Amino acid sequence: MYLPKHFQSEDLDQIRSFLQQHYFGLLLSKSPDLYYNPLPFLMDWQDDHLTVFCHLARTNPQLKQLNDQQVQIVIMGPHAFVAANCYGDEQAVSTWNYGLIELKGTAFTLDTEQTLALVRRQESFSAPDMLQSADYQQKLVKGICGVRIEISSVVGKMKLSQNKSAEQRQKVGDYLQATEQPQSVWQLMQQLALYQSN
Repeated sequence: MYLPKHFQSEDLDQIRSFLQQHYFGLLLSKSPDLYYNPLPFLMDWQDDHLTVFCHLARTNPQLKQLNDQQVQIVIMGPHAFVAANCYGDEQAVSTWNYGLIELKGTAFTLDTEQTLALVRRQESFSAPDMLQSADYQQKLVKGICGVRIEISSVVGKMKLSQNKSAEQRQKVGDYLQATEQPQSVWQLMQQLALYQSN
């Protein structure tokens, strides 16, 4: 990934907060063929160490190449077009602002009991009011396999007009607030103290 220094995020608290809000992304592996699947991920932080969990269908060909293999996860957050004229500078060009986290680590497949425990954790996290019967969960777990990924590298890229002046960032934030849907880039800029909403 191309990562100019001014867009790089090394702040673990910032990255952790981002991953609490955005945890759907791509699981990529290559051994020898390149595979990728869009998945929701469960993030488990222990101090500064991150372990990521997900599950795949047992019939998914990517599963065969995951045990004890190096993988990457790409989590995309909000993103938006930024028109050149919102900078107030004739020399400006249109661009795209976004937030992204790239995780690298080693994947390990889980056994049936571990997969069942993972499914219960994911369900309690995403839908705490939805209770499935134990029998149903036992049937479900026969068709899926859980995966644990021990993360060795975390890289954040927040391309949010940091290479512009505070006045220009304010104009970008105003433009995005007026043109974007809720939960968007201007809100991420605000969370990272790069823009103050009027």
